[in-house]
Amino acid sequence: MTVKPKTIALISTAIVATFGLGYLVYFDQKRRTDPKFKKQLKRERKKATKAVQKTQETELVTVEALVKTVLDAVAEESFPETAETKEAYFLEKLSLGEGLCARGEEFYGEGVIHLYKALKIYPAPLELIMIYQKSLPEKVFRIIVSIMATEQQKRQAEFYEHFPPAETGVKFTELPVESDAPVRGLTADKDFNAGDLIYTETPLISALYPKLEGKHCNYCMKALGETKIECTNCDQVLFCSKECEQIASEQYHQFLCTNNKLTTEQNIASTFLNFSKENNLNYPQMIAQFLSGMVAEDIKKTKLGKAAVPYSSWDHIERFKSSSSIEPSEESAKEATMIKELLASKVPGIDEFLTDETYILLKGKLNENCFQIPTPEEEGIEVNNSN
Repeated sequence: MTVKPKTIALISTAIVATFGLGYLVYFDQKRRTDPKFKKQLKRERKKATKAVQKTQETELVTVEALVKTVLDAVAEESFPETAETKEAYFLEKLSLGEGLCARGEEFYGEGVIHLYKALKIYPAPLELIMIYQKSLPEKVFRIIVSIMATEQQKRQAEFYEHFPPAETGVKFTELPVESDAPVRGLTADKDFNAGDLIYTETPLISALYPKLEGKHCNYCMKALGETKIECTNCDQVLFCSKECEQIASEQYHQFLCTNNKLTTEQNIASTFLNFSKENNLNYPQMIAQFLSGMVAEDIKKTKLGKAAVPYSSWDHIERFKSSSSIEPSEESAKEATMIKELLASKVPGIDEFLTDETYILLKGKLNENCFQIPTPEEEGIEVNNSN
């Protein structure tokens, strides 16, 4: 009888399968009964685990060294200042970084340096990070995120070395009290006499109650006398001096101005201002002012270069306590949407940055840390609590 090739193949497969099954049974029997075999397996498992741990530790040390190298390189870099040179610099670094990473893992380190320099000069970092996440190898993206986290931790640790300024003779230090979280308090480095002025500072954010607009300076909030300076482009705000008008314009008003002297058309700035007035809403106005101020700070930092103050308004507000009584609502979502529309063309990346959660966070911090300054009774204006 002739055995067909197909039959031979099936018999061979059955023999191999039987052999494989028999080996598995033998291996399992040895694992259960042979002490030497069990010890050998245990040693091999430990050896494999140690090899994995060693590889992970080596990678961690390599990444930590790379993080330090990148941050040192960024600190020593002289970044361009004009819009044209910034764009050329960004495109060059981005191209170099992507090209190096495309060549393989051995070039990741050098590529990351260029990519992070590109990130530092890009006007909307969050937007670029999302692009990096989609376009770069996962390992490269994780390294960049690690660098960002390390840089932020370093900034946070050094914050109280700069604030308050050393010349004030006071500093915020951790107090020796029992607590789940570190507790900081103001301590003195020198002796003070009763009544001594320790230091002064301007408010991080301040805003007039809508009914007081036109009676007080929009910037310093002093009651207006005979001297009243109107905004060049709108008739919605007044100032007590040309200096206050200029500072307010540079810090926030240029971003929020209705420009109703220049155009009769209703725009988003007018809509936002009317909405805030009609609904007695100070917080949306203050948050819009705060976000505008952050842009003004970036412009000033660019001009000053390395001589600029290393910390921004966001670093300060990040340390504020937040009220837990502020919860998400349709009203808050509407307010956040209006602010994004108002600042869309003026604040790069505002749509990605100002999520509903971030808006609630800012609103909670204002609710917990803001306080009202009463007006003189003779003004005859009753100021109600604002939202």
